[in-house]
Amino acid sequence: MTDTLSTPNQPLDWRDQLTWPLHRTVQARGIELLIRAILPAFVALETTGVEHIPATGPCILTPNHIGNADPLVIGVGIPHRQLFFMAKKELYKNPIIAWIIRMYGTFPVERGQRDEWALRHASKVLEAGQLLCMFPEGTRSKNKARLGKGKIGTVKLALEHNVPVIPAAVMGSQAVKVGLKRTKVTVQIDQPIDLVQLAGPPPYEYQTMRELTTLIMQRIAAMLPPENRGVYE
Repeated sequence: MTDTLSTPNQPLDWRDQLTWPLHRTVQARGIELLIRAILPAFVALETTGVEHIPATGPCILTPNHIGNADPLVIGVGIPHRQLFFMAKKELYKNPIIAWIIRMYGTFPVERGQRDEWALRHASKVLEAGQLLCMFPEGTRSKNKARLGKGKIGTVKLALEHNVPVIPAAVMGSQAVKVGLKRTKVTVQIDQPIDLVQLAGPPPYEYQTMRELTTLIMQRIAAMLPPENRGVYE
């Protein structure tokens, strides 16, 4: 299987001109080692529920998103799998940073619209048997780390590819700063949800996908402190 994404009859996209890894590369291993060496200097990380992440096979991890350090702490907290993340395209303006995060397993998404390229690449990640991490809120919380309303994109991908969804809760990462004081960050991982079993056979109506999205968000909210549960109090 090739590690590049190109679809016939699609208009040329700048992302099609680059290689987007679909497997753990040598570069990714090196970046992970560097993160593991540096991160403990300013983050005191505690991760629970790692055993709920399958050792192999495609699945989607769905954490809340409260800080810029979330991909780093989540990736470090799950040592037996590489995670592949959607990331806002603005992060790819600097070519050095773009190369580093691309090798780390991220791929860009146009926020605020239906980005077909990003959805196709997310499908490629799952088809390659990888662990896809999607923030179901679609963006980082700007409301004191309170959980926002979930979008249905995660559910649509999970149903399309018949893969489990694994809710996760990140706590404390909004306060992470590079400095002398370490910030306590907790990542809690819940048991997988079999959405196909709950939804039944296709086709799937919008209301079904909305209800399943609410279920995922409620599972995330249940792991958060009450003051961070937002619209899912």
